[in-house]
Amino acid sequence: MSKVALITLHTVSNYGSCLQTFATQKLFESLGWEVEVIDYYRADNLPEYAVEKAFMGRRMQKFQGIWDRAPWLKRLLSIPMGAIVKRQRKPFDNFRRKYLNLSKRMYRSADELELDPPVADVYCTGSDQVWNSVWNNGFEKPFYLTFAPEGKPRIAFAASIGRNEVDDWEKPLMKEALSQYKAISMRESSGIEILNDLGFNDAQLVLDPTLMLNRHEWEKIGRMPEGIDGPYLLVYQLNKSKSFVDYVEAVAKQYGLNVVKISYGIYDVMKSAKTLIAPSVEEFVGLFLNASYVITDSFHATAYSLNFGIPFTAIAPERFSTRIASVLALTGTEDRMLNSQQDIAMYERQIDFEYAAEKLDEMRKKSVAFLEEAL
Repeated sequence: MSKVALITLHTVSNYGSCLQTFATQKLFESLGWEVEVIDYYRADNLPEYAVEKAFMGRRMQKFQGIWDRAPWLKRLLSIPMGAIVKRQRKPFDNFRRKYLNLSKRMYRSADELELDPPVADVYCTGSDQVWNSVWNNGFEKPFYLTFAPEGKPRIAFAASIGRNEVDDWEKPLMKEALSQYKAISMRESSGIEILNDLGFNDAQLVLDPTLMLNRHEWEKIGRMPEGIDGPYLLVYQLNKSKSFVDYVEAVAKQYGLNVVKISYGIYDVMKSAKTLIAPSVEEFVGLFLNASYVITDSFHATAYSLNFGIPFTAIAPERFSTRIASVLALTGTEDRMLNSQQDIAMYERQIDFEYAAEKLDEMRKKSVAFLEEAL
């Protein structure tokens, strides 16, 4: 059996990142390939730095002066902070261990990958925002497969830049790295346009991996958390926004809905909702499978809603919203992007899920055809 070495953002403690990795692995396996997910950690995402990273987070920035004046206080608070971080990471660590075919070696730097790359027949950059230099804090060479041995095919499946344009400084770096690829596909049209501008005119648009698996396939791993009874409005919010919360509360009040919110931590509890803090990844899938309505600013939550036939409202985040716009355009559901906080009645408007399903099925076939040819 031929083997593909896959590198992607699987180590991020984020539901979408874990699930797109799982879906990509399943897709390759369905085509008869053995998959090894390269267990690579960006320098800023190494487990031992997780507590320090939490102290540097957006919600803690206002306390930086205190840490500087009283470092002993920061050391003292590192104990409870460590417990919080461990709680947040647990569902993702558990999922990775259970479902992903991780490389035996954990790679902690680009140099380690260069010196001892995994052995495979094909090397693949997977999905998620692997080519977003803002998200990655710079040009992350491993996601451009610079470690792949000379002569081995390099491909990209459903890669994402996550932005409408790239900075001038990174264009020559991208051109040099991507010139070594045999085949490139992106998960959003804005990424195709960027690559076309760089001279890569053969890049193809494919589906995000989570959309490559149908509802039946996701039902195999999805399960409901305890204590959720009856219909519910599901909220998954990645970006802090008072207007987002106000909109959810207005819709819930208008239509008498019970609200369930998925949260990453105790700092993100919604008073008017039943907040589930860091549910398992399987429970995350189950909550979308059984929701009666979804309100989200997340690409993957939008994708799951479309894939499962769940009515939804998408709220564009301040940045990296091109992914949501692209999948809405593909499925003819552009009107599900909220344009006015007063548009409470979007809840009542019907979605043509039959048309959306047809478009998704067409793109699944094109995406598989791309991958078969690339391999």
